[in-house]
Amino acid sequence: MVKTPKTPANQPVDKIGRRNTIIILICIFLIFGVLLWILIYPFIRPNFDRAYRTKAGILTPTQIETIGSQPIQGDGWSGFVRYRAKYTVWGLVMNNTSYNSDSLYDKMSPLDIGLAWGEMAENNHLIKWVRGYRHVTASINAYSGMFIRQDDEKLFKQYSNNHLIFTDPELLKKAQGLQLGDYVKIQGYLVDAEAHKSNEPAIKYNLYTSLTRDDEGEDSREVILVTKLEILD
Repeated sequence: MVKTPKTPANQPVDKIGRRNTIIILICIFLIFGVLLWILIYPFIRPNFDRAYRTKAGILTPTQIETIGSQPIQGDGWSGFVRYRAKYTVWGLVMNNTSYNSDSLYDKMSPLDIGLAWGEMAENNHLIKWVRGYRHVTASINAYSGMFIRQDDEKLFKQYSNNHLIFTDPELLKKAQGLQLGDYVKIQGYLVDAEAHKSNEPAIKYNLYTSLTRDDEGEDSREVILVTKLEILD
């Protein structure tokens, strides 16, 4: 009787097969986890990143046409502002940038505060903010757009980058301390401003305010002479 030798070949093949199956399952699990994280991340981000905080029900700005003027001055410069409207704006802080150069622009208005209200503040976690010199832009991708009820044309009229003018140093200091995501109320006047350097009167700068939230570009800036600032929460 001839005995057929036993071969252990099947056993190693089975082990390799099981190992490959486990590796594949782990890869699938990791890929699924990454995709799930990408999908849910915008919605949990406000819980640990205040810059993406959301808040519903923030009112639109209010303004009442008015007239008047007052002088303004600072270190090495002087000028005046002309009132265009009494103004109140509520919003989540999206930008807080100080400017300390020698330009008259920066001396007259040493601080920009970007604010979002309405649907823009409610959907802040889905919006990408890009901050540049004296401006802030916002955008949404196709995925984010699926969760926003407001159409783009109306949505992007619910934020502004405000150029602030102060006559009270303590009020300026308070404004400079604002953090992204703070809910604030700013009161004052929309103004046109003019200033010149004290030792060089020929060097002048004029700054004009927008009077509507519907415009775009450089001329859409709101120039606010701040008289009161409150951190609401």
